[in-house]
Amino acid sequence: MRGFNQILFGGLALYAGVAAVPAKKDSSTAAATTVTRGASTIVMKEVGGIAGNECLTFRNNGEIVDAACVNNAADRQVTPSTSASGANVLLVQRSFDAGFRPDLVGKQACVGFNGTDFKAVDCAASETQFVSLVGGELTSGTACQSGHDSAAQLTVDTTGSKCVGVTLTTVTPTAP
Repeated sequence: MRGFNQILFGGLALYAGVAAVPAKKDSSTAAATTVTRGASTIVMKEVGGIAGNECLTFRNNGEIVDAACVNNAADRQVTPSTSASGANVLLVQRSFDAGFRPDLVGKQACVGFNGTDFKAVDCAASETQFVSLVGGELTSGTACQSGHDSAAQLTVDTTGSKCVGVTLTTVTPTAP
């Protein structure tokens, strides 16, 4: 029995030692570790949105519009997550192609704020101002989603005085 225990615990020690060695990082794996994915993927529906087209959707260029609610479409899904710096972020489920957003090809996209618009941005980009869900509203600092314009494009109130809410539906993530 002593020999068995030596083999068993010796093998476990070897396994633990191998598991503790950090993996070598290279540029291809850096993007995969930028954001810690949250447990639930959601679709957001704008309160007071365009009837029949009130779900927030990411266009090919990363802009957000109101569109039909198709819960199994990756371009309508986000996952509340945490950035490497500990910030609350919304991880965009859809992928982007080089024809529209070459800066997002093969990268994790988050909802960011550029001073005027909420849109998909590289989660690892420096000086990104992230958007998160706070009290059922999309916010970034004092800015918040204020509705949509006549082209169904999401609008932002930079003062935070005219915010609209979103309702959430938890969904099974669709492959990008």
